[in-house]
Amino acid sequence: MSRYRRSKRGDTEDIESRLEAVRRSPHKNRRKRSNIGPTIFGILVVVGIIGVIYLIYTSVTGGQNEASRKTVTVTVKRGDTLSSVAEKLDRSGVIPSAFTFKLQARFEGESAEIKPGSYRFQRGESTGKILKTLTANRPAPTFSIVIPEGLTLKQTAQEVARQSDISEKSFEKAARKTDYSYAFLNHPQIKTTEGFLFPKKYDFKKGATARQVVDRLLDQYLIETQNLDLPQAEKRLNLSEYQILTVASLIERESANPRERPIIASVIYNRLHKGMPLQIDATVQYALGKPKAELSLKDLKVNSPYNTYEHKGLPPGPIDSPSLDSIKAAANPAKTDYLYYVLKKNGKEHYFTSNYQDFLRAKAKAGR
Repeated sequence: MSRYRRSKRGDTEDIESRLEAVRRSPHKNRRKRSNIGPTIFGILVVVGIIGVIYLIYTSVTGGQNEASRKTVTVTVKRGDTLSSVAEKLDRSGVIPSAFTFKLQARFEGESAEIKPGSYRFQRGESTGKILKTLTANRPAPTFSIVIPEGLTLKQTAQEVARQSDISEKSFEKAARKTDYSYAFLNHPQIKTTEGFLFPKKYDFKKGATARQVVDRLLDQYLIETQNLDLPQAEKRLNLSEYQILTVASLIERESANPRERPIIASVIYNRLHKGMPLQIDATVQYALGKPKAELSLKDLKVNSPYNTYEHKGLPPGPIDSPSLDSIKAAANPAKTDYLYYVLKKNGKEHYFTSNYQDFLRAKAKAGR
């Protein structure tokens, strides 16, 4: 099954070239065109051919369909050339042909006047109007949001509210829905977007809605993971993508440094294979709904499917949105026989052991 399904799309943010590539239409001609000929006659012939192709294109597609009327943001960076801007516009679906756009820009003398900034365009907009916008330097006002690694859905909502005009309540409401057009949300266990709100810095157009922000974060999860070969990892680990993401969320909270992540993953899988409870404090904290420096015996008895002291196996879903490194570690764990770990006094790394007696000795050494 495809991990990406776009039967419906909201007003998303076209920020990175990789995101633009994910949205390519299969009906577009992606071939790179040759340069125009040295003579006016040659130019006119090429323009005529392009015109015929464009007429065929519009007759086949029915002109501007509903998707073509959607708006996208295209970012022009300092140093971008006319060609690179045309390619961005083409990839994002704003224009049907980068070649004809460049040709018209050169005829109109606008090729050197494009200014950097973030611009808002409607798909299917006329080339003349696009050029006027780019050369008038009226970029769409934007705002930035930074989503740190390892946040829960609720914590993400708080960060979004702190950094924007979007309320915590509206973001949380949007993030607790799963009716976004992504196949990876189709798993029957998935009830919210918890775990999929990818941590990163984002730029949004002023006035963006909570749903548009959530959709953008989901887009980024797809982009970041599309080259990980998760289907192969699912077969190898006998887990669903959602379960692998759940493991990644545990790794995110448990690892003391990036190097440890594949080792932490190996401990989790080793305990699962032996039928041992995971006994991960972070899952209890998630069940309690708040972080605690020290968990009490009463806390460890909390009645929740996320309590991995009371319930064997993985929790029902992710406990945070993990980093790409944690997802990689969950999909590709180290090969060890470790079953236990305990944080060293320095708080920067763990002792790992293969048996309980060594674990007790490591625990004493760590002063715990």
